[in-house]
Amino acid sequence: MMKKYILFSLLMSMAALSWGKHVPEQQAGVVASTFLSARVETAVSVRNIVSGGNDTYYVVNLNPRGWVIVSADDVAEPILGYSLSGSLETDGMPDNMRGLLEGYAREIEEIASLTADPHPDWVSTRALTRAPGGRVIDPLIQVNWNQTAPYNAYCPQGTALVGCVAVAMSQAMSVQRYPDRPQGRVSYTAPGYGGLSIDFDAERAYNWNDILAGTDNYDEAARLMYHAGLSVEMGYGTDGSGIPSNEVNRITDALRENFSYPESVQYIWRDQYDGDWEQLLLNELSAGRAIIYNAVDTKGNYGHSFNLDGYDGDGHFHVNWGWGGTGNGYFGVDNLRDLAMNMDYDAGHVAVIGIGAPDQVLKDITLSNLHIEEGLPAGAVVGQIKVNGAAALSTYTVSVHGTYDSASGTYAEVPFAVSGDMLVTTEVLTASDEAYTIEVTVEDSESETSLTQGFRIQIDPWKSLEESTSLRYDRQSERFSLHTKHNVSYVLTDLSGRVLQSGMLEPLPELTIDTQVLPADGFCLELTCGEEKKNIQIIK
Repeated sequence: MMKKYILFSLLMSMAALSWGKHVPEQQAGVVASTFLSARVETAVSVRNIVSGGNDTYYVVNLNPRGWVIVSADDVAEPILGYSLSGSLETDGMPDNMRGLLEGYAREIEEIASLTADPHPDWVSTRALTRAPGGRVIDPLIQVNWNQTAPYNAYCPQGTALVGCVAVAMSQAMSVQRYPDRPQGRVSYTAPGYGGLSIDFDAERAYNWNDILAGTDNYDEAARLMYHAGLSVEMGYGTDGSGIPSNEVNRITDALRENFSYPESVQYIWRDQYDGDWEQLLLNELSAGRAIIYNAVDTKGNYGHSFNLDGYDGDGHFHVNWGWGGTGNGYFGVDNLRDLAMNMDYDAGHVAVIGIGAPDQVLKDITLSNLHIEEGLPAGAVVGQIKVNGAAALSTYTVSVHGTYDSASGTYAEVPFAVSGDMLVTTEVLTASDEAYTIEVTVEDSESETSLTQGFRIQIDPWKSLEESTSLRYDRQSERFSLHTKHNVSYVLTDLSGRVLQSGMLEPLPELTIDTQVLPADGFCLELTCGEEKKNIQIIK
């Protein structure tokens, strides 16, 4: 009853305040208190408020713990970042910490220059008072390592910094408690330090209990981080250690070659990824794998590696910045700001994923297609479901449901089902701008483990056969890949008209054509869908 009364009082206070363009300090305090109260389910009060970034944001520290960064202009999203624990102090900061939130200031000023309309979350208090309704993933990383002493004990001369890449790699590996030992050899020249080399095969095995416990003044953790640094040929320095921001392959190569992680470890650039970026990250975290996230501040010419390792169920990812816990908190992937450095990560986003031990039973779930056209009868196939890159084993049970609502403890209903290894519709669907968010769960009876990963299914408006059909050629495999709409038949002939192959494109509207087994001079392909026809001729 007390909790309800406190929240009611806060809401009344918010309603009494004017919602102008500039957000007063008092209002920022109410917003921060209301927001955090809904998440910790207990009363909180304002301890102090500090404005920054030319009065574009407030840092609100709360009692008994926690902090919230609130926009000071109502054109921007109210909550820019938050933490349920600790505090974010501004007094006595070193120089590189005094401007730590300038990135937020630039973003807010840019938004204000484009519009005077308030952000919807300022108009309605629902976004501030609702408890997170989605699936919550608690932070996977249980350590807060840093780059300075004692973590740099093995680095050149004992004074060079560990490097953010090495910290992020090591923290991600700490979740898996893997590998047992490093392997291979590394030798390179580090500017300012001369030749650096190591025979990993001669190194003793890792003691993961000591690594995670910080035994012997973090000696074993320091050794792991030094190994990670050498594996990527770290450029060491006392002011900063790093690798070129565009050479992320150094990280994936090292994880596979020196730390025995599987080939599924890969890096993906955000601007080259066609799928849903947030869902990609969520699926990694759902599989119990921390992410190494690289981003570049194009204005300051800085790059930094850090970890994404949790999710609050409401659009914010938990970030471990690799600065001994300083600034760790929840942020949207479009608002990543390093609270321990003065950086605004606005470009060059790349995620290193797949950092899981090889013996992980359920690694990932994939769906071959995320689009289906409207108006198809129930039972139409959306795509093929694969587990660990292959068909589901007999010990697997595969199911589909909507997203989880933690408030009600139920899953949303969705018009899809699993039939064999296919995702199918359960009713006739109509095109919409809103995609269906579904979750596919795989349970393995043998290992008694399960994995849930999400997908967004888009229902596309009707398109003609001409508009729906695409044909791509892979030079390496010498194969054509055709994708079209449902209910299409095909006839493949040589150039003289002799039929080579024919049939319906089902259950998926796809066709792979291997040119190595076709006539050398070319082929013709005729597609038919009702009254529509499309002819494709390939001449070599």
